[in-house]
Amino acid sequence: MTDLAFHVRQFVPDCQDGEELEQRKALLTAREYAAMLRGRTDSAIATNHAIDAHECAGAYCYADVPVARLKIAVGYCRAMVQAAFLADHLEREAAYHV
Repeated sequence: MTDLAFHVRQFVPDCQDGEELEQRKALLTAREYAAMLRGRTDSAIATNHAIDAHECAGAYCYADVPVARLKIAVGYCRAMVQAAFLADHLEREAAYHV
């Protein structure tokens, strides 16, 4: 059992192997990336996207919701983390061209 699976099973002991477990682990991973971004970016836009991803992932990773809802949350969190990375990159590049 991976570390993330261990965390999921601690808080959602009835979590089913397969799709449900994978979606919950994906939410924990997105939450970790969002937390990392929050700590390293100077971009307000990137920070806001990272906060949104972190809060959504935190709200759904252990929630009693159907797998379909977990999939939507994973998609949203991944998109927000990606948007945060891109916003951070754009603002860093802009700083070099001023």
